[in-house]
Amino acid sequence: MKNFTNKLTAVLAAAVMTVSAAGISVSADTETDTPKYTGWSSDEKGWQYLSEGVPYASDSRLINGVYYRFSLNGYCLGTCTGWSKTGKCYYQDGLPHTGWIGDDGSRQYCLDGYPVTGDFQIGDRIYSFDKKGIYTGKSSPAVLTASCGESVSADAEKISITVKYNDGNDNISYTISEPAKMEHWENGKWKRCGKSSQYALDGIAYELGGLGDCSVNSTNMAFYPHRYMGGDMSEGYYRVIVPVSYGETKKDLYAVFRAVPPVEVKMSEEIYIANNARNTTVGINVDINSKKDTLKAEKLLDGIKLEVQQKTESGWETCEDFGYAAGYPDKENKLEISGEFFPGTGYTGYYRTILTVGGKEYTAPFRIDNIWATPWLDEYSLKNDDITVSFTVRNKFDKSVKIGTDLISLFKKESGGWKDMQDTAGRFDCIEIDPSYITLESGHFTALSFDLSEYYDTSKLKAGDYAVLIDGVGYVEFKLTDKEEKARDFPFASLKAEDIKEIRIISYECGSEHKITASFKNGSYFERSFDYLRQLKFKNAIEKYSTDAVGASPLEVIVRLKNGRKKTLYFYESCAVLYNGGKTYICSKYVCPALYDFVIENNDVDRKYYGYRNTP
Repeated sequence: MKNFTNKLTAVLAAAVMTVSAAGISVSADTETDTPKYTGWSSDEKGWQYLSEGVPYASDSRLINGVYYRFSLNGYCLGTCTGWSKTGKCYYQDGLPHTGWIGDDGSRQYCLDGYPVTGDFQIGDRIYSFDKKGIYTGKSSPAVLTASCGESVSADAEKISITVKYNDGNDNISYTISEPAKMEHWENGKWKRCGKSSQYALDGIAYELGGLGDCSVNSTNMAFYPHRYMGGDMSEGYYRVIVPVSYGETKKDLYAVFRAVPPVEVKMSEEIYIANNARNTTVGINVDINSKKDTLKAEKLLDGIKLEVQQKTESGWETCEDFGYAAGYPDKENKLEISGEFFPGTGYTGYYRTILTVGGKEYTAPFRIDNIWATPWLDEYSLKNDDITVSFTVRNKFDKSVKIGTDLISLFKKESGGWKDMQDTAGRFDCIEIDPSYITLESGHFTALSFDLSEYYDTSKLKAGDYAVLIDGVGYVEFKLTDKEEKARDFPFASLKAEDIKEIRIISYECGSEHKITASFKNGSYFERSFDYLRQLKFKNAIEKYSTDAVGASPLEVIVRLKNGRKKTLYFYESCAVLYNGGKTYICSKYVCPALYDFVIENNDVDRKYYGYRNTP
């Protein structure tokens, strides 16, 4: 059961926040004084990061603590795994790495990205590393170990340290002294932090080890970092130093831990998909690491405030807010918050939540993206009595997404916005259907068709830019033209479905060594391919095209008619096609890829290997 509090908030009265000078730079053009955008920007090709309006390209960059890789044309290839440009810090999936790296000849152990040197305790063993951080191959069991929790809240007043004697065979008695100091791991070096000596110990046993029947194998002590530091710790790795002596020998034990924020605010999802016509709901997880009673989950529900902002060229702008709901699972020090808002101009892009909890503001970034969808043709003719618009929808993300398959809403671009054409040209006053969806797996794609002529009277439409709204994808654009087209430009326009025996599409891989065939005689695939071929438009080719283009994967379309004849298309470059073995024509650049996608989809080939980009 969850304790849950609902709060529907009005639009926040706070003024629109602007990004600091570090985030926005002002153009040198003093006449306009227009700020140049710094931040993430996306289009159908992927994501770019603009610095004063110029994208990072052919490089690795650290952005908000995460390392990303960029292509020659400035599109993000994903996060980095490897060394920074200085060669001093190692990153795993974009974040400083803690753990082993390298192979047998060059193994290193990194702490927050930086290799450790000298003797370093990992678990119950002491490992030896040279001055460059390379593991020497030497390790030994740790006779004495000092340990505490792997992570400690930065506001902790007390840390419990356990000193343990792991070897009872040598009869040596060890004297444990009070911890002398604490050090912070900064840029690959341990540096002393704090000056206070007002730390305290609880219940320490001063002797450990070989004392016969009175031997003591472990003891606990308490160290007070808040007193030692004179306040809260900053985030990062620390070690408390515990002096040990036996006979004339003295050594130090180290209790290593990581200081984490008392309260951590994270988005529950990394990517949100733009629907463009509806509100967006975001989920926020609040992890409470602090042990203080004032920061218990049930006490933080009151006083929560949530604001969502969008990054624009002029700074951060507040989005229209529709309230939030907050609650916490029983016996867990965690809050779960969901907020509803309407995305601002452009819909896709970078956003952030500003959450006030416990009287303190926390910022968590997220982005709204769209599924990559492209029309199969550049434009469709209003002179055609039956218009069916087909799209290829691709999931470029690393997780599955749900998209709607009911394509019924037509929009026209007017005055920079989208006008719903239902009242202007809709054949029905209201279209009532049960919405249907499909789950599109990571890296996969599918084809969707929009029977425009069935739902809209094309005689009431004018040429221009249009779009169909695909749920979970957004507005997908295409063009309608009213130009008088020549019949010879549409070689399949006169085809009738009842005259066709078979439609076959063949992809030749690796030259002609391997081919994938899709054959349709009836059913939905037949209808979709028929609608598509019927609207294909070609023009005479002026330039010469080669039939032996290097790296080309030819595609062939064969339409067999019931009268024994056939019509053929042979694509040997992306926009060059041989029709019926005769002249060479050119067509839309989308035609060949769309037909190829159709073959792959029909044969259920693993589509994760067919050209997708990583995103940040």
